[in-house]
Amino acid sequence: MKQIRKRLTYANVMSSIAVFLILGGASAFAAKKIGSNELKGNSVTTAKIKKNAVTASKIKNNSITTAKIANAAVTEGKLQDGSVSAKKLATGLITPTAEKLSRYANISVGGTVLAGTLGIAQANVTHTNIGFYCLSGLTPAPVGGVATVDYSESAKDVTVQFDTGTNAACPAGTQAFVNPRDGVGNPVDSGFFLLLY
Repeated sequence: MKQIRKRLTYANVMSSIAVFLILGGASAFAAKKIGSNELKGNSVTTAKIKKNAVTASKIKNNSITTAKIANAAVTEGKLQDGSVSAKKLATGLITPTAEKLSRYANISVGGTVLAGTLGIAQANVTHTNIGFYCLSGLTPAPVGGVATVDYSESAKDVTVQFDTGTNAACPAGTQAFVNPRDGVGNPVDSGFFLLLY
C-alpha cells in the first residue's frame, strides 16, 4: 500500500481520469455520429433488421414493383371493396355482362344494319347466301342470342334460327349466324331483330 501511495500522485490520478473520459466520450461520439455513408455496402443484412422495423412510412412511394410481389401474394382479402372496376377485368371474363346484353340490331332482308342498332355495326354482318346472315368481329364474342322475324315479314311463313359459332355457308371467323327458313325448311332472305349476349 505504501508503494502504491508513493506512486499515486496528482498527475497520475488526473491522467487516468482523462483517459477514462476520453474513451467514454469517444464511444458516445461514435454512437451518435455513424451515418449511412460510414456503412459498408451490403453490410446491413436481413438478420440485422429488427422485426417490424420497416413500416409503411419508411417505404418510398412507387418503390415496390410488380416483380417484387410474390405470386399469389395479393389475395381477395387484400383488395378493397369496389377497387377493381369492370374495365380492369379481361374481356369476356364475366358472362353475361351488361355490355353483352346491350347489343341488338334490326337487320334488313338484304343484310343492311338499320337505324336503332346498338353494338352491332354493318362491318359485323355479312349476307353470304340466301337465308344466311353471318356475324363476326364482335368483342366480346357472343355466347348466345335471340333472333325474331321482322314485323315486315310477319305475314309470311318464316321462322328464324340463330346459333353461335360458324356455318358452312359463312366465312372463316364467323362468331354467330342467323338462318331464316320458310314453312318447308328452305333458307329464305328475311329481315329480323337480333339480341346478343
